Amino acid sequence: MSELKQVVESGLKSVEGQVQKFHTEIRSEMDSVKNELADMAQRSQTPGGYGKAKAKSVAATVAGDEQLNALRSRQTKSVIIPTEASIKAIVGDAGDVGDDPYSVDDFRYSGIANDPRRPLSLLEVLPSIQVTSNSFEYTALNGFTDAAGYQVAEGDTKPEQAMPTELKTAPITTIAAILHASEQVLADSPVLAQFIRSRLIYGVRQKLEAELIAGAGGAGQISGLLTEATTFTPTGGSSSADGIGEAIAELQVTGWTPGVIILNPADWQAIRSQKDADGNYVANGWDSPAGPNIWNVPVVASASMTAGTALVMDPAQVIMLDRMSANFQLGYVGDGFAQNIITSRAELRAGLAVMAASAVLKLTIPPA
Repeated sequence: MSELKQVVESGLKSVEGQVQKFHTEIRSEMDSVKNELADMAQRSQTPGGYGKAKAKSVAATVAGDEQLNALRSRQTKSVIIPTEASIKAIVGDAGDVGDDPYSVDDFRYSGIANDPRRPLSLLEVLPSIQVTSNSFEYTALNGFTDAAGYQVAEGDTKPEQAMPTELKTAPITTIAAILHASEQVLADSPVLAQFIRSRLIYGVRQKLEAELIAGAGGAGQISGLLTEATTFTPTGGSSSADGIGEAIAELQVTGWTPGVIILNPADWQAIRSQKDADGNYVANGWDSPAGPNIWNVPVVASASMTAGTALVMDPAQVIMLDRMSANFQLGYVGDGFAQNIITSRAELRAGLAVMAASAVLKLTIPPA
């Protein structure tokens, strides 16, 4: 009997020790929770003076909760304690006090803006031929007069025709542009590389059109239409359209076929917007589906054309000489390889042959 009592007492002491150990662990964990909740409350409290009542701290809320007391007295195994603390969040704007801001990437337009490019209409109108040398030669009549006439009587000497000619040469010129950029930026931005290629090629083509119209000529330069043209002075009429009409008639009298009129855009606008005494458009008006023309001859408007001047011509007598179309290349120049600097180059080679100066007339028109 004595032995049984000892066994029972020993068992009770063991259970009591385990209960005491469990109680100590629970107390330790609760203290840890209280410390963490107090820290959270300190970071999430709304400061006073912001139009919002100061919230009860998390620690105070937990400490005074009846469910916590029930847990301490072992009346329950777990509790859920509601609090009014705000939740900290990651936000992309200002957010609330205590929120973590995050920088959101802006949406960027993939291209490059503010890049005006006017149509290069003249390049599409002029006939062109491929050439394989640095100059173009052609033979032209020089002071030719038609000597055809009657043989009045049999045996009379027939009129003799003279054929004066001259050899003329049109040079092939080079128009180019280069741009330097680091190898890294070209590799990191494919859009930039594509833009550079497109912009440089457009630039040399635009320069070509400008020189085809107004090139002064000389060594390595194109002698343009305004330089090669024959000056024409209208005899009557005060309007631009009338003067251009006289030039068209002059070409027809000479034997040429008028096919293109070149005007500055401002002059073309002044002509097509002319109105009669009743305020009606002389032409069909701005809503006309017809293409731009004066007296049924197509009009090419180019900003490279001198304002107040018109060109009227037979395009069959003007040839654009294409030695090398606009192309684009990349390469290293000088110390470029060591410095990672790549040189972009757009280049073309071209010229202009006005086969007959009398087939291209230039005249002054009233300013727009």
